[in-house]
Amino acid sequence: MICLTFANNVKAQEYEFFGVIKLNDTSFISYKVLFDRVNDSIQGYSLTDFAGKHETKSNITGYYNESKNLLTFNEYDIVYTKSPVVQNDFCFVNFEGKVNNLDRVKAFSGDFKGLYADGSSCLDGTIIVNSGDQVRKRVEKIDKVVQRSRKFSDSIKKNIKVAKVLDTLTRNIIAKNENLNIYTRDQKIKLVIYDAGKEDGDQVNLYIDDKPVLENYTVLHDKKILEVRLAKPQTLIRVEAVSEGTSAPNTVRLEVEDTRNLVRTITNLKKGEKAQMTIVKK
Repeated sequence: MICLTFANNVKAQEYEFFGVIKLNDTSFISYKVLFDRVNDSIQGYSLTDFAGKHETKSNITGYYNESKNLLTFNEYDIVYTKSPVVQNDFCFVNFEGKVNNLDRVKAFSGDFKGLYADGSSCLDGTIIVNSGDQVRKRVEKIDKVVQRSRKFSDSIKKNIKVAKVLDTLTRNIIAKNENLNIYTRDQKIKLVIYDAGKEDGDQVNLYIDDKPVLENYTVLHDKKILEVRLAKPQTLIRVEAVSEGTSAPNTVRLEVEDTRNLVRTITNLKKGEKAQMTIVKK
């Protein structure tokens, strides 16, 4: 989530698009862009391989020239990634293309240039996206077909409710043995832990650089806030599921906040399983 502050008399409008980026080697990677527009300026973020093993969130900046129907945005900074690749090896999307009437467009596509942080070229490709409203309408139609079908039992319909797909894709789940690299320029971060759903007695152990900070901690709706000072280039935060409460699995909301970004995550663990985040200082 990107928090933006503008003058009181200026209203930001939000835009959201889901789709894929197609690389020149014909591989496809899921892609989402969400940004606010104030006058011609654009600020927001992109998600590459969202809900995948290499999910990466990057800040984006750009502009929209309404008279020329020209949309331009560039990824310029990594907020977090599940990929083990270091930041200097990431290939950032730099897009410029025709988008007629940004306020009403249902889809757009176009070529992009891939650039490393130092400006040198990497993989180029094509962006193909649909507006968030269009995607949600299609998902709801599919869901209605499934729910009305006699081919599925009521229990199966309940478990495969398609309308929950988009919600799942935006939850940023850290699964068993996964590591999320979160980048910051700050000397400290705020770590928040709580139960965002029904309190069901989930218990966790929380370690920072292998030192226990919370032991057998029962996660509640009330937020537990910890200040973590970053004395080293990398700080490891590990969560271990002690119990799954009355409703498996162990799902605990974790938030990392610095002066620029807020990263929300949620664990999805069985008893004894672990997941971790690495705070990387830029």
